[in-house]
Amino acid sequence: MVWHHSPINPLPHCICSIITKPLFTGKRVRLFHFLFELLEDPTMAHCVSWVPSCIGVFRFSSTNKDQVAALWGQRKGNKRPMTYQKMSRALRNYARSGEILKVKKKLTYRFSQDTLLLLQKTENVIFVIIMPANVTYVFCNT
Repeated sequence: MVWHHSPINPLPHCICSIITKPLFTGKRVRLFHFLFELLEDPTMAHCVSWVPSCIGVFRFSSTNKDQVAALWGQRKGNKRPMTYQKMSRALRNYARSGEILKVKKKLTYRFSQDTLLLLQKTENVIFVIIMPANVTYVFCNT
C-alpha cells in the first residue's frame, strides 16, 4: 500500500501532515479509480495531470503515458506488461458507459460529472496531528 504525505501546518505548535491512502485496495479496482489516485498524487504529474480539475478533465503526458499503463497493469496483477494502447481500449469502453469521456484533444479525457462526484466523495484522506506532548490525533474524512 502506498501512502503519500503532504506537509501542512494549520497549528503552529503542532507537526501536521495529510496521508492519502489508495482509494480502493480491493481485488477489483477500476481504471477510473486508479487514474483518480494518480491525478491526486503530485509525484505523478509528469505522467498524467488535471487540465482544469474542476470539470474533471485530465491529460496523459505523451512521453510518459506508457508508464501509467505499466503501473495500471501492475496494480491489476497482470503478468504481461500493459501498454497505453491496451489501456486506451479500456478508456474507450468507459466512454460507452459514460464514466469517462474522450475530449477532442490528443491524450485528453474527462470524468463524467457523476463519476467525478463519486471519486471526490470516496477520496480517503487521513489527517495526522502530532501535539507537542507526543500525543497523536488521527482524523479521517471517510
